[in-house]
Amino acid sequence: MIKGHALLTGALGGLGTAMTVALSEAGIPIVAADRRKEDFEPWRDSLPEIARDNVSFYPLDVTREEQVDELAAVLESQDTHIAYLINNAGIQGAARPWEMTTKTWDRVMRVNINGTFFLTRAFSKNMVEAGFGRIVNVASLFAYHPGKGQGPYAAGKAAITGYTRSSALDLASSGVTVNAIAPGYIWHERLAAVFPGDSSEPSFDEVPMKRSGKPEEIAATVAFLVSDGAAYITGQTIHVNGGLYLPG
Repeated sequence: MIKGHALLTGALGGLGTAMTVALSEAGIPIVAADRRKEDFEPWRDSLPEIARDNVSFYPLDVTREEQVDELAAVLESQDTHIAYLINNAGIQGAARPWEMTTKTWDRVMRVNINGTFFLTRAFSKNMVEAGFGRIVNVASLFAYHPGKGQGPYAAGKAAITGYTRSSALDLASSGVTVNAIAPGYIWHERLAAVFPGDSSEPSFDEVPMKRSGKPEEIAATVAFLVSDGAAYITGQTIHVNGGLYLPG
């Protein structure tokens, strides 16, 4: 049974698009939030019909807590109950430790972990009062198996996994689950930017499955975690990486 809307941050991108489609196919109406207001109309037009007619949009910078709180107030005034929160917004910032600027470090941490905290704080109380909620945080393989020069990204994503476990304990008795997904190499425009000058997908020979993942595979995991079938799963990080990292 659908118990409310899903709020999806970082919606206008490869992973966000796939999540929008998967949640729409599950019958969940979507509140798409993203900083790029000017890109919303072409993005929505590119969606399949089942998702296109299922999405409302709100501009949001997840690093601005006043914007997050304002969005929560607006949605409540419209009787739009957020039962599913997908904290997908995230950025990278690469440099070697002695070259990393404070500005880059702060920006990556503010988006990745502060944004997750601000959204969870703003919407979890109503979930508790309703006796139901699903929160899915997007971490990363790099929280466990980082690449070189990814200090703030690895630190921020690792912080998400710790915050996931802690908030899961805080909310478990109220019917609210909190889980994280740690994607590996998922081929979309952000990952493509890491391979400048290469218009095709690399081989990813280091991955046991010998390929990168697809945004739809992450979206399917999100759809499962918000489903009734995942009601007894909380505080977990689900690794979706083709076998590249195998937690004990």
